[in-house]
Amino acid sequence: MFNILIVKFGALGDVVRTSYVLPGLYTKYGSPRIYWLTSSHSFDLLRFNPYVYSIATPELNIDTLRDMTFDLVISLDDETEVLNIVDTLNGKEVTGAFLSHGKPAYSENAAEWFDMGLISRFGKAKADELKKINVREHNQIFASMLDIEIAGPIFYNSSLTEQNKTSLFSGEFFNVGVNSGAGSRWLSKELLLYETVKLIERLLLLEVGGRKTAVYLLGGLEETERNAVIRDAIKSDRLFDTGNDNSILEFAAIIKGCDYVITSDSLALHLAISQKVKNLSFFSPTSAAEIGTFGTGSKVISLSDDYCSYRRDAGNSSITADRILDAFLKHLKNTQ
Repeated sequence: MFNILIVKFGALGDVVRTSYVLPGLYTKYGSPRIYWLTSSHSFDLLRFNPYVYSIATPELNIDTLRDMTFDLVISLDDETEVLNIVDTLNGKEVTGAFLSHGKPAYSENAAEWFDMGLISRFGKAKADELKKINVREHNQIFASMLDIEIAGPIFYNSSLTEQNKTSLFSGEFFNVGVNSGAGSRWLSKELLLYETVKLIERLLLLEVGGRKTAVYLLGGLEETERNAVIRDAIKSDRLFDTGNDNSILEFAAIIKGCDYVITSDSLALHLAISQKVKNLSFFSPTSAAEIGTFGTGSKVISLSDDYCSYRRDAGNSSITADRILDAFLKHLKNTQ
């Protein structure tokens, strides 16, 4: 039996899009056993994926991995603490990042990806330049790296969770999920609050396919206050708050229930893409080109000089309600 280990801890959206490689690996290596080492936070994103034979975290099953020899280790994180774990595992071949003489390094077949990252052999300045000029999507880069085909996005959830959450949505409305925040780490990814209110007010005036729109506020615990402010600012019986304490799988099911999702570059975007929900995403500090939507999405890109600078204070004021609504309407027209 051919054994493969994938090492990918985070971020959550990156785990989702990395899982697109699984069917291609399964085909290329003739039904191998695929193990995945991840963080406890990411566990549920892989929990129901039929291509994953076993999931491990530093707190769960890690000793089992150390007792094995893997034919292929695909190591996709560059954090030293993760690479220290990889260094304790046995792999005949490693694609991706590893420690060499105690320092981070990476295999040549993974250079296109890691040359743009924090452990780039060219240094941070060149890595940032490469990110900005890159026009290849994550899935295209990873397909080349692993010599596989990535046919499309996919996500596996609990059918019971999906039934419970999708029943919240009425077919009477065109249901638009709005994920305007992006957590506390990347504040420049978010849509400015007053632009968010303006966008939702204008969305609620629309009809799509003869149905009035309904807007559903999306987000995690860090968006609790933001979404409360939005609720208080907009008085409409077609504005709904989906809550901020949903589990990851509940959050995924809520997104699947939407007809359309407007979102920052965050987990919500990847869950929309992976479940083939039409989406519009906006980008300021990060690369829009890198995100493959597989035909599901439209993008609005910052006009600031520091777009795609990966600065946490990158300018996001050019991401406006007007630009998002215009792109939204054009996307609907082109996809209906």
